[in-house]
Amino acid sequence: MAAQAREAVPSDGGADAVQRAHAQLLSDHQLQFHFTQMAQPEPPNWLVPFLRVLQGVAPLLQYVFWGGVILIVGIILYALGMEIARRMPRRAPKADAAKVPEKPVYTPSAAHARALLEEADRLAASGRYGEAVRVLLHRSIEDFERVFALAIGPALTSREIARLEPLSERGRSVFSGIAAAVESSLFGGQAIEAARFKACRDAYAAFAAQEARR
Repeated sequence: MAAQAREAVPSDGGADAVQRAHAQLLSDHQLQFHFTQMAQPEPPNWLVPFLRVLQGVAPLLQYVFWGGVILIVGIILYALGMEIARRMPRRAPKADAAKVPEKPVYTPSAAHARALLEEADRLAASGRYGEAVRVLLHRSIEDFERVFALAIGPALTSREIARLEPLSERGRSVFSGIAAAVESSLFGGQAIEAARFKACRDAYAAFAAQEARR
């Protein structure tokens, strides 16, 4: 159409020719020069309730959106933290002191201690102090073997007794002293007198009474 308009304009370029070309352009019904405002189309009836619901929850949608963003970021950070923890060198777990079972400690029963002291007192009453002290030692070793299912033997020295693990510190001290008295009597030729027997007896009696109260 622009080519036809140019053909309609005479070469002299006069004002009349321009007006005629303009009029011819306006008379062309294939061209639109006046634009009216387009009316917004109404939504279908079935869509109206849904749009009203969306309009009601619209203020909450921004919280839902940001909540989803925070959740996704949290999942990503958790995954990164787990991966970092997995790649870090592992430390050996510390032993829980409360869960470590205590080592068994020798405790003479009240009946055994009473019977042993009565036997030693009978021997001492007849002046056989050396035999009384050996009874304290050997009967205790026999009870020790029975309780812990060990084979110790009667010829146990004071140093060997001090290394017996199931004995408490007090037990090691008491039985080492009794063994030392027996050693001095058997190998040193020193007779055990009443005072030394009493010291060994009282030490054993105090040990048995203290351990029995635990």
